[in-house]
Amino acid sequence: MRFFLNFTLIFFLASCSSGAQRKRTPAAAAPALKLQLTSPQNNAKVKNGDRLTVSCRLNGAKYDSVVAYLDGRRMAHVADTSTDVKAATKTLGSKILKVAAFSEGKEVAAARASITVLAPSAPKSYGYTVVNAYPHDEHAYTQGLQVYRDELYEGLGVYGQSSVRRVDLKSGEVLQQKELHNKYFGEGICILNGLLYQLTWREQTCLVYNLETLEQQAALPYSGEGWGLTTDGACLIMSNGSNAICFVSPGSFAVQKRLEVYTDRGAVENLNELELINGEIWANVYGSDNIVRIDTASGAVTGVVSMKNLLPSNLRSRHTDVLNGIAYNEKTGQIFVTGKNWKRLFEVVVFLIPNS
Repeated sequence: MRFFLNFTLIFFLASCSSGAQRKRTPAAAAPALKLQLTSPQNNAKVKNGDRLTVSCRLNGAKYDSVVAYLDGRRMAHVADTSTDVKAATKTLGSKILKVAAFSEGKEVAAARASITVLAPSAPKSYGYTVVNAYPHDEHAYTQGLQVYRDELYEGLGVYGQSSVRRVDLKSGEVLQQKELHNKYFGEGICILNGLLYQLTWREQTCLVYNLETLEQQAALPYSGEGWGLTTDGACLIMSNGSNAICFVSPGSFAVQKRLEVYTDRGAVENLNELELINGEIWANVYGSDNIVRIDTASGAVTGVVSMKNLLPSNLRSRHTDVLNGIAYNEKTGQIFVTGKNWKRLFEVVVFLIPNS
C-alpha cells in the first residue's frame, strides 16, 4: 500500500514538472520581415524634380504592399521592389527617404536613407555696371545696410566699435549714431513697422531701436549666431553664417520657416548680409565677391552676381576688408553695394550674362 502511494506521488510530481516545462516553451515565432533599401544609397544627392529609382530587398514574412515616402510625403507604391519616382520637395537640403512594407493595413517593416535635394538647375550668372559712387566712411565695418526714406541706415561691427547710424546717402555724412555696449558685436539690420532691428554676432541678442531717435527699446533673445538681416514686411529674415536662412517672428524670434540654400551642386555656406529685392533674397557670401539670389520658396540659388573688382585698387588700403552690404530703394529700384571699411558706396545695375 505504501509503495502504491509513493508511486502515485512520483507520477503526479513528474506530470506537473512536465506540464510546467511545456508552458515555458514558447510557440515558434513567425518569421520577421526584413526590408533593406538598396537604392538610393545613404547620403545620395539628387536634383529637385529629377527621376529617382527606389529599390529595396525584402525577406521573411508576407506583406501586402511597399510604399515610398520622401520628406514625409507619400510618393508611390514600390512594385516588384523597384519603382521610378519624381523627387520633388518644396524646400531643398537634407531629406529622409523611407520605404515601408504593410500587411493588413499595418506597417510591418521600414528602411530609411538620408538624401540631399539640390536645386533643379544651375544658377544664372550676372555682371554689374556702376551708375554712381558715393563717399563712404572707410572706418565703417559694415554689417548691415538699408535705404529708408531716401536715407541710408547702417549697422557697424567689431567689439568696442559697433554702432547703428543714419547717413546722408549722397555725402556719406553721419546724421545720427547710437553706440553699442562693448559687449556687443553689431551685425545685420532692418527696419520693420517703425522699428530698427540689429542682430549681434555671438551675443544671441537682437537690439531694437526707435527709428526716429535710435534709442534702444528692447533686447530680444534668439539662439545661435546673428549675421545678416532683412524683412518681407511680416517676418524678420536672418542668416547665421551657414547655408540656412530663417524667417522669424519679430517679437519672439519663433521660427516660421527655415530654408537651406543650395545650387545644383551643393550647399552655399557663409551667407551674410541680406536684402529682399523683388521677392528674392540677395545675400553676400562672406569672403567672396559674390552675391547670390535665392528663391524664397525653396532655397534654390537662381543667380550669382559677381562683384569682382567693384572697389578699384587705388581706393583700397590696409584697412579694406571684404564685400558686404546690400541696400535696395523700393521706390526707385536702385541697388547700393559696399564693403567693410570701403571708401565708396556704389549704385549698381545688374545684368544677365548671356548663355549663363
